[in-house]
Amino acid sequence: MTEAADPVRHRTVFVSALLVCVVATLAVALSVWQSRSDAIAQAVRSDRSTAAFLAGQIEHAIREVDGVVRDYRELAEIFAVTSGDDFGGQFSAQALRDWMAAKIQAMPHTVCMAIADASGRIVSSSRPVPGAAPGVADTHYFDALRGAGRDALQVSLPTRMGISGESVMVLARRIEEADGGFRGIVMVSVATAWFDRLYLMAGFLPDQTFTLSLRNGTVLLRYPADAHSAGRRFPAGSPWYGQVAAGGGSYRSPSSPFDGVTRWVSVQPLPSLPLVLAVTSPEAGVLAAWRSRSAYAAFGAVALLTCQLALLIVLARQLRQLAVSRRDLAAHSQSLALSNARLLDTNAQFAATLRSMSQGLCMFDAAGRLRVCNDEFRRIWGLPAELGPGWSRDAVLAERMRKTKRHIETSFPPGDDPFATDTDRTSTVLVELDSGRVIAVTEGPTGDGGRLETHDDVTDRHRHEERIAFLARYDSLTGLPNRATFLDRLEAARLGLRSDGTPFAVLMIDLDRFKDINDSVGHMVGDAVLRQTAIRLAQAARGDDMLARLGGDEFAVIRSLRRDAGAGPDRRSARDEAAELAERIAELLALPHRVDGDTHVVRASIGIAFAPDDGDDPVDLVKKADLALYRAKAAGTGGFVCYDPAMTAEVEARRRLEAELRRSLADGDFRVHYQPIVEVATGRVCSVEALVRWQHPERGLLTPQEFVPLAEQTGLITSLGEWVLRTACAEAARWPGRMKVAVNVSAVQFRRPGLLESIEQALREAGLPPDRLEVEITETVLLENEERNVSVLHRLKSLGVAVALDDFGTGYASLAYLTMFPFGKLKIDRRFTRDVLTRPDCAAIVCSATALGLSLGMTVVAEGVETPGQLEIVRITGVTQAQGWLFGAPMPADAIAGRIAAEVTDRPRRLLADAS
Repeated sequence: MTEAADPVRHRTVFVSALLVCVVATLAVALSVWQSRSDAIAQAVRSDRSTAAFLAGQIEHAIREVDGVVRDYRELAEIFAVTSGDDFGGQFSAQALRDWMAAKIQAMPHTVCMAIADASGRIVSSSRPVPGAAPGVADTHYFDALRGAGRDALQVSLPTRMGISGESVMVLARRIEEADGGFRGIVMVSVATAWFDRLYLMAGFLPDQTFTLSLRNGTVLLRYPADAHSAGRRFPAGSPWYGQVAAGGGSYRSPSSPFDGVTRWVSVQPLPSLPLVLAVTSPEAGVLAAWRSRSAYAAFGAVALLTCQLALLIVLARQLRQLAVSRRDLAAHSQSLALSNARLLDTNAQFAATLRSMSQGLCMFDAAGRLRVCNDEFRRIWGLPAELGPGWSRDAVLAERMRKTKRHIETSFPPGDDPFATDTDRTSTVLVELDSGRVIAVTEGPTGDGGRLETHDDVTDRHRHEERIAFLARYDSLTGLPNRATFLDRLEAARLGLRSDGTPFAVLMIDLDRFKDINDSVGHMVGDAVLRQTAIRLAQAARGDDMLARLGGDEFAVIRSLRRDAGAGPDRRSARDEAAELAERIAELLALPHRVDGDTHVVRASIGIAFAPDDGDDPVDLVKKADLALYRAKAAGTGGFVCYDPAMTAEVEARRRLEAELRRSLADGDFRVHYQPIVEVATGRVCSVEALVRWQHPERGLLTPQEFVPLAEQTGLITSLGEWVLRTACAEAARWPGRMKVAVNVSAVQFRRPGLLESIEQALREAGLPPDRLEVEITETVLLENEERNVSVLHRLKSLGVAVALDDFGTGYASLAYLTMFPFGKLKIDRRFTRDVLTRPDCAAIVCSATALGLSLGMTVVAEGVETPGQLEIVRITGVTQAQGWLFGAPMPADAIAGRIAAEVTDRPRRLLADAS
């Protein structure tokens, strides 16, 4: 009884002593923590008081400034002015300036007071303003007040005054007209040095800061002086915004967004102003005294706790020795029972594992006898139920071999027996059974000389891998080899050519207008047409031909030619053989395709290259066949074309010209010439057309016909067109006010977004009124994206830019477009004007086009007028304006400027006089 009670008594003493230690430690910790909270609270109260004091000072000063701004704003709005000049005249009076200066002198914290008109020009100031001094149109507060309400007060970031260099903040309010329109602003500059003095007067401690910000979080000033803080914003999600919304308060910032220091922040919004004042103290400074006191308290507590713990350790050692002895005795008594239970549990787990395995398993001992197998092993191989422990390995293998169809693959080298028992390697064999199932057999040695096998049914995985391998080499839609396989076969054909001299041909096939089927009836029908195309290619091909689908609607064929049909004198027979195949393919592919009861007709264009005549490099042969294919598609007849070296030369020439075009665009080698357009009735030059020329470094001055088509195909026309537009607008801005300039805009430019913005920017940069610009488009633009183009042209018209239809009568656009699009001018193509005297049909077209344009309220221009006779005819038909070499060839800007200055040259007057 005594022996049982002693441990309990010792444990009670130990626990009691431990509780005393814990309670004492907690008491000290709570006292230290409360002291910390008191230190923080005291610092926050001090900062709140400082923030309230500073906020009152700043609010009083700024409201005093704002009162002067309001008074002057009301005075400014009393004047009834009708223009910017009147506005400036009213406020340039010396009496008003003296009044402003007096107001500024009465407020020592202000520097300057000024008035700006609606354009941002300074019209009155308490300080002298140099004549070349910039206005305020580009300032953010001017832009904000232009669109703000009457009571909006704008405060700027600190800025430097232009003359004195003094740092100021600008307070500004909007001046309105009687109808509420924007007339200008009144503004007062407050010296930031005043805030410096305020900061010093508040007696801030080291590392304390105060920050003046807008209510949107934008920092205006931060002290001590920090030039990098102005303009920055408090991070989104900062507690600062919540304290501002609550009318003020304090919070802890773990990492200040300005210096990364942990700070306590006291926020004080200025109630009547869009400003917020924040005073901060670093947590390290707030808690410095507390840390010193806490260190002494902690040292005493640790010393006391150490003594107590020493006593507890001695006591615990005695109790632990007693507990260890008792545990050793209990462990020894339970060891036999636990060992027996583990053995039974292990056997049960092993049996359950065998039954639940998704794999078949069998194990043989060193003598080759079966020791273990599970039901899944028997099921996979269809083995009899009596097969079990004791069977020989040879007997089991014999049963399995009777079910095996073939070995698909093995990890052993060829000739090795994967089921040999005298190897220490692990092998995997993939076996296909008679039933079609695929089994992965993994076999390896065990530590006692036996063998362990796992059998996994991988039928689905194997089929999936075979499918992936197929898709890597063949097209999933048509079943034909894909591009990778095609290139491999092309390489094999090249090797055959080099080894036994067998020539071959490469045919690249593309379906013409196949995209129309996808766009009109859908991709399902398009896929059906592609499958039928593959079948027809197989019908046209020979058994040893290699067919492939390279992607989209592009196919290819490799045809091995007769050995005597390669190079030299028999070359024609090789080409005839390939041509017959191409004709057969084109004939079969041109037959109608029946899909879901509908008929679809496509044709094929074919390009052919020959090896070795055109080379034997696979990539080069494909390129040459592609060049021939492009030539066939350009012909538009659905036939075939054989490669010719001239095609490569054309491509190289085009590539060189494109490179020269890009380089010249970067180097500024283009020029804008201008051709006059005259009024037929008066002979006066009424407008000019801007025409681009290329000052080629080697070929001289090139006309648009020699490079514009290439620029359109490569997309360079967009940059070139924008340059011509900017240049023409800049030149026209220097001409007399009535003179207009016409600029051509290609269909490629119209397809690109941002055309309207480019035109507006060119007019704005040049200072050219929109009604002096004409945009000329061709009928091609009308046929593309009708709805969008109508919108763009109407927006141009609403802007004031005139729209002219150029080269009328040469395209395919419907006459309905003349009523749909906002055309103000119709230009008859020069091909009709040129033959108006010799061909009655051309004269009829000119007459009809003129009557049509005039009846629709358009100005009609005849292009290409080169003789007085042509001028007489177009004047009789009623043409309004004429353009052509009769009135002047395209000329540089300085020449056209002189021509415009004279308004009418002697030659057009004489011609008009002769014609009358």
